[in-house]
Amino acid sequence: MDSLTHALVAVLLFNAPFSGQAVLFGILGATLPDIDILLKKISDRDPELFAFSHGGFTHSIAGILAVSAGIVIGFLLWQNLAGRTGDLSSLFLVCAFACAGGMTHVMLDVLAFPGIPLLYPFTARKFTAGIFAGPSLVFLGVSLGLFLLFLFGYPVLPALPAVAVCGGVYLLIHVLLKVFVGLKHKGITIPTYNPLKWLVIQGSSDSFTVYRTGLLAENGNMTVYPRYDGVNPEFIHRHMSDPELQRLAYYSYIMVAGSEGDTVVIRDPLREDGTLFYPPAFTRVSIPKD
Repeated sequence: MDSLTHALVAVLLFNAPFSGQAVLFGILGATLPDIDILLKKISDRDPELFAFSHGGFTHSIAGILAVSAGIVIGFLLWQNLAGRTGDLSSLFLVCAFACAGGMTHVMLDVLAFPGIPLLYPFTARKFTAGIFAGPSLVFLGVSLGLFLLFLFGYPVLPALPAVAVCGGVYLLIHVLLKVFVGLKHKGITIPTYNPLKWLVIQGSSDSFTVYRTGLLAENGNMTVYPRYDGVNPEFIHRHMSDPELQRLAYYSYIMVAGSEGDTVVIRDPLREDGTLFYPPAFTRVSIPKD
């Protein structure tokens, strides 16, 4: 989700029972995980750092703890510059609200594709509920509208309970859509930004079958991607520990392998042909044949 929506959710959760600095640290915890977008240039240069791209380490449970520790350090520095002293209880509260805000961040982001590595560094596997195609444009529009009203001096806090109810209903509708499509189609069901249109990926031991479907339309043409087109699967298994291939697996929805001259090309055809546009980078890896 976008940063404004993350901040809004933190305000919705923390503003009523708490106030002042507690809400501030909750907002910081809810928004600062997206600071990892600044690490992209570094992670792009070294494939072993693939998990430090946007939506990576700082979107894991361990990453939330690290971000919260950074907020605590920032709070200590601010106190030092202001000539103030704090006790352990105040530091604990800062850390607790920062962690709580951070957990709202990952709970929102896990709703959308392509998911986040919740358990990194134990596993780089991405987790997603698959309810949204990506950041919700509806949530972004509402958050932006409320933010602009706030900037122009309109009282938005009284409207927050109604916003929360409407947001909950909107989320429930998308959950029901996900369940409905999932019951009709085996495999991975990926929503598009049009909630009536979905992409379905069905995998077998030797291929992937991909097709579009809709709530009000018949299934579209099926495209079959062989997993190993003229390539020995053992070759791929031997190279799966290569950093470049691990990064490709991290970024991809599906991976297929094919022979091109003296190289084996492993790629994500869905991102290469534009069926799915995000993430746009690192769609293929070429490995010389043994």
